[in-house]
Amino acid sequence: MTAPVFTVNIQKGGALLADARRLVDLWDIEASPKVNLRRIADENLLGKATRRRLDDILLRSLAPRFVAPGPQVIVALKTLLSDHRAFTEAAYFETARDEALLGAFAEGPCFGWYESGRSRVTIDDTTAWLGEQAAAGILPEWSPTVRTKVGRGLLAALRDFLILDGATIKRFVPPHLSLRGFAYVAFRLHEQGASSTKIATSLVWRHWLLGAERVDDLLRQAARAGILTYGSAGTAVRIDWHVGSVEDAIRVAA
Repeated sequence: MTAPVFTVNIQKGGALLADARRLVDLWDIEASPKVNLRRIADENLLGKATRRRLDDILLRSLAPRFVAPGPQVIVALKTLLSDHRAFTEAAYFETARDEALLGAFAEGPCFGWYESGRSRVTIDDTTAWLGEQAAAGILPEWSPTVRTKVGRGLLAALRDFLILDGATIKRFVPPHLSLRGFAYVAFRLHEQGASSTKIATSLVWRHWLLGAERVDDLLRQAARAGILTYGSAGTAVRIDWHVGSVEDAIRVAA
């Protein structure tokens, strides 16, 4: 397995939900990604003050999240434009997939703190974890200033993705993942080659602070909705899909 690449992009971009919605809305599914990106950049359709800022957002953040995985992602996201929560959940999945540091923070310390009964996360908690990762050789030895900026970026992103709440003090929001959001994430894992067991036990569900029982319940909800057939016995899991695309999965889940 390829080791994740951790960057400081999250401090520059964050969740970028408004820009993500604008990108998806503007995207012409009949045109190539190159043509779409050039048009959006040349006409400054995201409305940024400078070309450098536009490129930072469009080419270094949005394109890797929503364009690089394939055309099916934006097609599915267009279907979710009218569903704020499900769109946010799908965008969170793609952002954490691309921004490995966000994913590691969510499924590691955040999930652990929540499971231990803590109700909030502070910037000191976050920078301490970043320092531990640097000491272990997982992250670079960033300066305290950079570490604080990255920590604030992580917390702000988790707030925007509805995992945390609060301006200064960030508190855990009661865990929730909509059925459409779940269908999106589960099928995207399936697209990436995950087995039935890997889907059911993926660490990605920790991004929403979900334990095994909640994931099992969502799989059963998806089965009742006709998205898939689900069976489990002990550690054995079987998922048979009744849909052929992520767009179909979220349409059936509606």
